[in-house]
Amino acid sequence: MSLLVWVGIDDTDTYDKGCTTYVMYNILKEFIKTRSEERVVGYPRLIRLNPNIPFKTRGNAAVSVGLNVDDIREAVELAEWAVDAYSSRVGKTSPGIVVSTTNSEHWIYWKAISDVIPIDVALRWMRRLGVVHRGGRGVIGALASVMADLSTDSTFELLAYGESTPKPNIPTGIVETLDSSTAPLTFENIGDGYTLIQPHGNDPVVFGVRGDSPYHLLHFATVLTSEVDVEPRWLIYLTNQATEHHMKHIANKPYTPGYIEGNVGSVTVISGGNLEIKASSGVVFSYRHYGFKRLDKATYLLAYGGLRPGPKDLDLYMEGGVALLGKVDVNNPKCPRCGGNLESTGRVGLLRCTRCGLVTGVPRLLGYVGEVILEEPRGSEVRHLHKPLGRVSLEGLANVFNRPSLWIV
Repeated sequence: MSLLVWVGIDDTDTYDKGCTTYVMYNILKEFIKTRSEERVVGYPRLIRLNPNIPFKTRGNAAVSVGLNVDDIREAVELAEWAVDAYSSRVGKTSPGIVVSTTNSEHWIYWKAISDVIPIDVALRWMRRLGVVHRGGRGVIGALASVMADLSTDSTFELLAYGESTPKPNIPTGIVETLDSSTAPLTFENIGDGYTLIQPHGNDPVVFGVRGDSPYHLLHFATVLTSEVDVEPRWLIYLTNQATEHHMKHIANKPYTPGYIEGNVGSVTVISGGNLEIKASSGVVFSYRHYGFKRLDKATYLLAYGGLRPGPKDLDLYMEGGVALLGKVDVNNPKCPRCGGNLESTGRVGLLRCTRCGLVTGVPRLLGYVGEVILEEPRGSEVRHLHKPLGRVSLEGLANVFNRPSLWIV
C-alpha cells in the first residue's frame, strides 16, 4: 500500500551558483526512472517566499512535490541524495528538507510569504504536525512550499536546463516572435527590448518561460530549443509567481510587505538618483532602476513595496503604485472693458490690456491640472510575485488544465 507524502526543499543555491529547482528536477528524474511517473502527484510546485527577507537566497524560491511512496524513508533518502549531489553549500546557504504526510496547513504558507518566521518557530510547528525534516534554515521555505495554497490563483513556469558553458545565446527576435504568438498566456518574456527569459548566473537554467497555460509554454519551449539548438530538458512547475499573494496579509512590521498612502509633502533626489518621498503617512524610497520616472511631480501617492526600519518609523521601498500628478496653471484674464488680452505691467498685481491700454487690478485665473498614473517597474526589475496588468482577469485559469505528457523531459 502506497503512502502519499509531500517533499519540500529550499536554500540549496548561492548568489552565484546552483539552483533549487534543478535539485527537484533530478529528484523527479530519478523517481520516475526507479518507480514510475504515475506515482508523481500533479505538478511540482515552485513557491516564491517573502521578497523582503534580508537573508533570502538569490531566487528566494522553495520547491515541493507530492509522491506516492512505499515508505516515508524512501522520500527522505531520495531528497537527501539530491541535495547532497546538486546543492551549493557556500556562505549563508543552509539547505533544508521536509517530508510531510499533509499539505493542508495553508496558514503556514500565508505566514511565510508575508512575514518573518524564526527557525525555532518553524521547528515547533513541524514537531506538532509530525513533519520529518533535515538540514538548516531551508526547512522554513521547504515547509511553506509543501503547505502552499494555490487554489484561487497560480501560474506555470517551464524551466529548461543545461550544463554546458557558456550558455547558448537566445536571439531577442525569436523571443519577440514567440511572445507575440503566445501572449497573454505567456508573460514577461521581453522587457525594454531585452530578453527576460534567460538568467545569466552560474546556474544550469538555460531559460524559463512563465504563463497561465502549460500548453503555450510547451509550444514556446519546443520552438525555442529547435531554433537555438538546445537539448530539450525541462520541467513545468505550478507556481505562485505573478499572483501578488504576498500582498494579501499586511503585518506592518520590518521586512514585510506594506502600503503607504497620503499627500506628498516633498520629493528629494538622494544618492544614486533615487527619490525620497515624504508623504503624510510615511516615507517612501523609489530606486532609480525601477523606472518610476514621474514621481517627482506627485501630489498624492499610494505606494506598495517592502517595509524596512527607518530613523523614526518603518520606511517603504516602493515596488509600484498609483500617483496623482498635479500642477497649478496661472493665466491672465481677458480685459473687462474690451475683451482683449491682458499682460503684466511689471508692477505687482497690475495688468495692462494690449488692445485698449486699460490698467486693471483684476486677479489672475488659477487652474488645477491633474493626472492619475499607474507606476509599474520596468520589465527587467519585476519581482517574481508582482502581477503584471496582462494577468488581470486570468486568475485561476491554471486550474483548468490537465498535466501535459511532456511536463518533464
